[in-house]
Amino acid sequence: MKIRISDMLDNASELIEENTEAGYAADNKRIKEIVFSKINPVKKVHKGKRYAVALLMFFVLGSMTVGAKELLRSAGIIGSNKKEIMQQQTGHRVEEDFAYHFNDIADIRTDLISAGNLYEGNIPIAKYIMEIPIDIEGNLPECYLDNGAMIIFTQSNDDGWNVEEGTVLRFGFTQGQSDGTELKQAGILEVGYILNGELKVLQMISQNTCNIDFCPESDGTYYFYLKNCSSDRVIITEGNINTTQGGISHGKE
Repeated sequence: MKIRISDMLDNASELIEENTEAGYAADNKRIKEIVFSKINPVKKVHKGKRYAVALLMFFVLGSMTVGAKELLRSAGIIGSNKKEIMQQQTGHRVEEDFAYHFNDIADIRTDLISAGNLYEGNIPIAKYIMEIPIDIEGNLPECYLDNGAMIIFTQSNDDGWNVEEGTVLRFGFTQGQSDGTELKQAGILEVGYILNGELKVLQMISQNTCNIDFCPESDGTYYFYLKNCSSDRVIITEGNINTTQGGISHGKE
């Protein structure tokens, strides 16, 4: 009996659809076992065909992993993915644990933090880092962070806030539920800023609403960040970052 490539693609496609609908990251080893178990075993297969099948599976599984990974990242803006984000997280634990061990350094790489500051000892400072621009008026988009994820906010042009002596940076945000229901318990967030590639913690907060007036001690380009230190997903429903000087507020410099 010959191995039909179409059979392998059919079985792989079914698994892709199942994992995509469930929102889980793909376990390549397990999927290989399932796919091959659904195909009748053959004692004698031409070596060239075996290599062709193996190469085909490499590309299929690679595409599936990327697709699952893109489905729901550990942090980001809430848009068309709102339905998946609002699902109970009991089904996402495996995805997050798998992604944490599977992903490489690229998932926590950012030009805004010096390479030497991405780790504390041998431990990464976050499981995932996402840069999110705010709008021209200084308003934050509705966004989310999973456990251990970090969001760095930039201006709409991807730059930070260039401040001088006497300038006050104001950072405020609200935790809530994207579906409009009441938030039972606020998550624990680390709030801080980045200057010259270094992170500085301002405070840890565990309330629904946070407002910080920050007076920089030196001139420079500043970025605010949030890191989720709680076990559950945190949703930021609204917020604002602006600068004040001489009683005048500026949403964008």
